[in-house]
Amino acid sequence: MRRSSRFHSLLVFLGFVVIAAVFWLVLALNDSLQSSYIVKLQIVNAPDSVTFITDMPEEMHVSVRDRGSALLRSAVMKHPTVSFNFRDYASDGHFKIKKTDLQAQLKGAFGASATILSASLDSINLVYTTNKGRRVPVVPVADCTAAAGMVLKGKPVAVPNYVVVYGSRSVLDTLNRVFTERIVKRDLSENKSYDVSVTKIKGVRIEPAKVKINVDVEPLVNKTEVLPIKVIGVPEGESLLLFPAQVTVDYFVPMSRFSAEKGSGMKAEVSYKDAVESKTGKVNVRLVVANRHVINAHLTTDSVEYTIVR
Repeated sequence: MRRSSRFHSLLVFLGFVVIAAVFWLVLALNDSLQSSYIVKLQIVNAPDSVTFITDMPEEMHVSVRDRGSALLRSAVMKHPTVSFNFRDYASDGHFKIKKTDLQAQLKGAFGASATILSASLDSINLVYTTNKGRRVPVVPVADCTAAAGMVLKGKPVAVPNYVVVYGSRSVLDTLNRVFTERIVKRDLSENKSYDVSVTKIKGVRIEPAKVKINVDVEPLVNKTEVLPIKVIGVPEGESLLLFPAQVTVDYFVPMSRFSAEKGSGMKAEVSYKDAVESKTGKVNVRLVVANRHVINAHLTTDSVEYTIVR
């Protein structure tokens, strides 16, 4: 009996608590309350020929005062969204929404009884164009170096290597390329790809606004070549005999060009004038490297013996 009586008293107590909570909620919902919302913004009915140079803000923060029931309905039953008809606010390349228009749209979203206390935006002013876009190349701005024993395989490449730019005709007529933001990468030992923004230009929209910069590297391979030594500056009637008459050169080339290179294009030279002025019986050999793919070229012998024949 005691257990039954205590259980009954507990149920009665809980019942009163629930009734009190309901009454409190009803009273609270009828009171004037303040709440904050994130309101989504969108433009509707914009023609396909229109491209916005500046983007519409995706959302704004709004503080609202209203009856608790109305605020609860706004929060639970829907996410506040405000739509602006393009034709109502667009003129001569500008899409303008004044503070009064913005407030009116917010009132429409929250209801006539709501009071808009504050908003993160007080007006909107966007620039748009109906001009067709122009396709221009992208120039990667990259300062990259390879790790020891490696070399960059060609220049960094932007992907895509073309973008479309939109803006006034006067600006587009002078725009023939765009540049990426600068990246600096050191000691690369494998191929890399980096997401990089295209440098912004005032009054211009660039699509896409980001590209990839691909930086490829490859190993260096050692090669050896025997070069005949050419004598330069010999007076007529004289000759310069060299011992030996050829020299060995060691150098590196990228792996992709190891078989492609039929010859390094390097030259070994000695000067008749240097031979005449030499006090040691040897003349220095100079290596001339004209091939940009040849790396760290050096002679195994930097001087040779000679005889001047008159």
